Amino acid sequence: MAALTDAQRRQLLAELREMGRASLEDDRQFARAFHPISEHLRVVEPDVYLIVGYHGAGKSMLFKAAVNQLLRSPTVQRLLGRSLFLHRFADQQAKWLAGYPRFSNFPDVRELRNFAARSPDERSRGRALAELWLAYLVRLLRDELNAPDLEAIFAPSGAEFDRIMDALENQWSAVIKALDALDDRLRAEGRWLFVSYDELDTLGGTDWALMVDLIRGLLTFWTEYMRRWQRLQPKIFLRTDLFANARVFAADFAKLAANRLELTWSDRNLYAMLIKRMANTSEDWLAYCQAAGLRFEHDDQLGWIPYLPNLDAARPLIERITGPFMGGNIKKGRTFFWVLDHLRDGRGQITPRNLVSLWGYAAAQELDAARASGPHILHPTSLRRALDQVSDEHLRTLKSREMPWLAEL
Repeated sequence: MAALTDAQRRQLLAELREMGRASLEDDRQFARAFHPISEHLRVVEPDVYLIVGYHGAGKSMLFKAAVNQLLRSPTVQRLLGRSLFLHRFADQQAKWLAGYPRFSNFPDVRELRNFAARSPDERSRGRALAELWLAYLVRLLRDELNAPDLEAIFAPSGAEFDRIMDALENQWSAVIKALDALDDRLRAEGRWLFVSYDELDTLGGTDWALMVDLIRGLLTFWTEYMRRWQRLQPKIFLRTDLFANARVFAADFAKLAANRLELTWSDRNLYAMLIKRMANTSEDWLAYCQAAGLRFEHDDQLGWIPYLPNLDAARPLIERITGPFMGGNIKKGRTFFWVLDHLRDGRGQITPRNLVSLWGYAAAQELDAARASGPHILHPTSLRRALDQVSDEHLRTLKSREMPWLAEL
């Protein structure tokens, strides 16, 4: 393999570092980073109401890809070798709406906390919060409902919580009638409306108990109405730890979970996702990946998609980046497997976020203290040091997002 000049290596490293930091807010940048996984694309099928995955498993990526219609790409259909539900319909026949997050179109934490506190017990609180989700669903569907008689619900701002809830109480029958009529119209027109809920762990801010109550309210609402409406359906993205928590997901919600999608990643798909990110970073990175013998297919929206028929197909590139071993010989471990084995948590899971972060941190380490030579971009030392950073970041996230109650123990 041809050696890199120092300038070439630093350029590739700088782009790799930025890949690890990218926020993906830009739609084009997001599309280039999103990697379609066959098993995950069941998300577009009817009656898949619940999507469960660990923090960093790609729930928000899948959510945004669906809302942005990226899953319609002809390349996705060709790569899967089969048609998805979405591919059988025209653009406007299957529409995704974001039920949450709603930002300023949703009540603030103080209003939510006060509202929940009005209910004397858990059961009545769950009922009240289920009604909250109904009210904000109606507001979300304003353009679809064509119901001028519900203006008292539509007119207030999202922050005017009491006005909205009072209007719902006064017009309950009219609200349900309007939603029933919408579902009938959707069936007559051959259309579907999917209402998606993501980032539910941000509900209630830092108030974990309030978050639990709000999620239970959402699940209660859709458990009661998901069979009533055939063409108006929820897609609820929920963290695995919240799904497993009896305080959040009670036995009463079993119908929602009956046909759930669990977001897991095989080692092959993890490396495919990583390589897709690398190849779409720049023309230089694409050329570097192709020089390792990898093949790609190009899609106008999704960019360069690697062809990896099996896990071992990714090995030439990973070994070109860092070398075959994590030291002078095999005693230190094979790089290709070391990366995956050291990122697994106690449940054997690796999240795409941690894998991408590892290479971004390693690039930053290498830029600070260059050690790689020849065709390689990274020295094993940079990867080992980056692993410490990823581990620290993962623990901070666990404490702040999944286990905010830990500090109180």
